[in-house]
Amino acid sequence: MLSRINLALFSFILLSLCSSILYATEPQNLQITKDILGKYHDSGAYEQDLDEVGYQAQAYLAEVIAEQQKQKSKGKLAVVFDIDETVLSNYAYMQKLNFGGTSNEIVNLIEEGKSPAIPVTLALYQQAGKAQIYVFFITGRKDTAGVRKNTADNLHAAGFDKYESLILKPVNYKPTVSTYKTAARKKITDQGYHIVLNIGDQMSDLNGGYADRTYKLPNPYYYIP
Repeated sequence: MLSRINLALFSFILLSLCSSILYATEPQNLQITKDILGKYHDSGAYEQDLDEVGYQAQAYLAEVIAEQQKQKSKGKLAVVFDIDETVLSNYAYMQKLNFGGTSNEIVNLIEEGKSPAIPVTLALYQQAGKAQIYVFFITGRKDTAGVRKNTADNLHAAGFDKYESLILKPVNYKPTVSTYKTAARKKITDQGYHIVLNIGDQMSDLNGGYADRTYKLPNPYYYIP
C-alpha cells in the first residue's frame, strides 16, 4: 500500500515538472523590451522620474543647510554623487548600441568624455556648492590616467567644476562595486567629513551606510551589483 502511495506521489511530481517545462511562459521579446526603454526616455517619463527624486534630495538638502545656518555649524558636511546616470547621462551611447554592445564598446564610448549633465542633479550639486558643502564623486570607472582625465574633463565641461575629490575604482579591485563604494564613504567619514546625502542610480551606490540620507535615481537600462 505504501509503495503505491509513493509511486502515485512520484508520478504526480513528475507530471508537474513536465507540465512546467512544456507550458513555461516565454519571456518578453528582447526588441520589444528595448522599444519600451526607448519610449520611456523619449516620452519624458524618465526625466520626470529623475526630477521627482532630485527634487526630494534638494528639499532635504535645503533642510540640512537651514539647520546648519541656524546652529552656525562649522562641521564639514559633504554630499556624495555617483557619476554615470547620476550626474552625467550616457543615454545617447546606450541608444547608439541599441541597449546592447560589449562592455568594451560601452566603456570606450563613455570614456570619450562627452556625456551631458543631468539637469536635476546639476542643480543639487550647485545647491551644495553655494552652501559650501563639500562634494565628492565616487564612480565605478577604473582608475587609469586616461579615464581619470577624461572623467574630470567631462565633469568640468558639464558644469561640475569644483569638488573635493574624484574617486575612481582601482583597476585590480576584486570585491563588488557596493563594497568599494562603502569603503570609499567610510574613508571620507574617517577624514572628518559628515556625509549628509548620497545619491546614485544603483543600489550598489547607496548600500553600506556612511550617509544620513540616500536617494535612488531611476535606471532601467543596466544593473551593477
